[in-house]
Amino acid sequence: MFKKFKKKALTLSLLIIPLYTHSISAQAETEMTFSSNMGFMSDYVYRGVHQSGSSGYGGFDVEYGNFYVGTWFADLQEGGWNTNTHRGFEYDVYAGFGLDITDAISASIGYTIYRYTDKGANAFDDDYDEFNIGLSFAMSDSLSVAIDYANGENTATDQSETDYDVGTITVDYLGAYVLFGAWGINEDDTGETDAEWMEVGYSRTVGDFDIAGSFILSEKELATASDTQEDGDFSRFVFSIGTSF
Repeated sequence: MFKKFKKKALTLSLLIIPLYTHSISAQAETEMTFSSNMGFMSDYVYRGVHQSGSSGYGGFDVEYGNFYVGTWFADLQEGGWNTNTHRGFEYDVYAGFGLDITDAISASIGYTIYRYTDKGANAFDDDYDEFNIGLSFAMSDSLSVAIDYANGENTATDQSETDYDVGTITVDYLGAYVLFGAWGINEDDTGETDAEWMEVGYSRTVGDFDIAGSFILSEKELATASDTQEDGDFSRFVFSIGTSF
């Protein structure tokens, strides 16, 4: 089912922490908040699959109480910005609901679509639609654990459809994190690739900028999803810088 799969992974979400939001008081106890973000990454890797060489990105989010909706864009370059291999843009739209169950436990549920401006028989990628659920646990002021799961459907350029699911567990300590992810948790999804990956990284805010670096190691099945010439496990160091306003 893979060609080049998508979305804001932990590496990206670390860059999209709002530094400033403009708020409008909608009700006495509810505010509507707006935030936007932009940045650049040395490689675009999502859920263990290499999406693009060096890539610029940006997004816009709206929150109202416990509800949120947003969109995110990324420039797609098969070989990086200096290789003249532009393949259009990815654009994602997502919405959902999040809440604090206790002071230490939070949960969210949402829906995400992934689309691409490069269409046709040789399109950069296919369409993806998925449900998302997540749980996060604040073990202390410094340590947190997050569990995320997505279940969706991939519609290929020939209109064939494949179900997929993917889950991650992330442990974060003062900006340093370890992430373990797996495709194919539900064995009933016919045609789905079963593979795993891991990330080790660090993120911190310096002035108005969020800076992150990570090392990603994926099994061969994920490597060949984006590059049929790969003959072994995929590994990559990724560096990113972004800002929010």
